[in-house]
Amino acid sequence: MKIQTEPFRKVSGGTAAEICERVDLSAEASAFLVPGLSPQGYLALLVDAGQIGDAVRFLAFALPIREGVWWACVVVHGNLNEPVGPDALCLGRTASWVYEPTDSHRRACMAAAESANFDGAAAYAALAVFWSGGSMAPENMPDALPDPKLGPIGVGASVLLSITAGDPMRLNERFKIAIARGVDIANGGNGHLEGDRPIKAQP
Repeated sequence: MKIQTEPFRKVSGGTAAEICERVDLSAEASAFLVPGLSPQGYLALLVDAGQIGDAVRFLAFALPIREGVWWACVVVHGNLNEPVGPDALCLGRTASWVYEPTDSHRRACMAAAESANFDGAAAYAALAVFWSGGSMAPENMPDALPDPKLGPIGVGASVLLSITAGDPMRLNERFKIAIARGVDIANGGNGHLEGDRPIKAQP
C-alpha cells in the first residue's frame, strides 16, 4: 500500500527518531531508521517490509492518545461482525470517552475492561483509555499516575490483537486496512471505511 509523503496533520513528532525514542521496536525495524526520516516515511518502510507489529506500535505512539484510542476502537469494531456483550460495552464506553474525555468516562472504561476479564482487543481499547492519563488509584485516594507509555501500549495491543484474530489467510489484508484507518485518523479523518456501522457510545 502507498502512504503519503506529506506530513501527518495529527502527528506532532518532527522526525521518526523522536517518536521511536518512546517505542520498543525490533532490531529489523530499527535498521530502517535514519536521521531526518519523517514519521510517514518510516511508517511506509515498515508497512512495505511487512513489519506488522512494529508498524502498529509506531503508529500507536505517533498518534495523540485520543486519536490513537479512536484508531483502536474503529479497527476492532470493523473486524467484529457485530460486537455483543463485553466487547460491545468496551467499545461503546471507549467511544464515549473519545467523544467526551471526562474522568468518569475514563473510569467506566476500566469497569468495562474488567467485565471482559481484561481479555481481547476491545478490552485493551478500553484499557488504553484508562491508561491515557489521570489517576489509576480508586477515587478519593492519593493519585497514582500511569506511565505515559501505557496508553499507546494499550492502543497497539488492541490493534494487534484485532489484526491477528480471525482467518490467518487474511492477516495481511486486515493489517493494511488497519493502517489505512490509522493514516486517515493521522490526517484528521475519522478512520471509517465504506460500509462501516456507526459505533454506539455507551455510558
